Amino acid sequence: MRRNKQSGMTTVSTLFMLAIVGLFFTVVFKLAPHYLDNRMIQSAFNQVGESNIGGKSDAQIRHTIANFFTINNIRDVDIAKIVIARGDTATRISLDYEKRFAMFGNVDVVLSFSNQYDSAE
Repeated sequence: MRRNKQSGMTTVSTLFMLAIVGLFFTVVFKLAPHYLDNRMIQSAFNQVGESNIGGKSDAQIRHTIANFFTINNIRDVDIAKIVIARGDTATRISLDYEKRFAMFGNVDVVLSFSNQYDSAE
């Protein structure tokens, strides 16, 4: 009678796989909030753009965006960095910013975001 040998993952292989899965989830949980904030910023620009921005002053546009940021808990963006450019027929709102944070140890991550809304489009 032959005895069947069981095969499967060893303890070391299991720990290695858990480390890889843990690394993946760490990266996702640290990056996802910044990308969600960026989606909210673009949503704010689109919402402001759908209203009549041609008839609003720059201060009114910034105030509307600041209110949207407050409601949606976006704190890392400086409202003063929003650029509002007016042309003959269109108004363009843009914001370029970087988010820099430590991932783990001495590994830093730099995320660059560029958001814009053009009323001509």
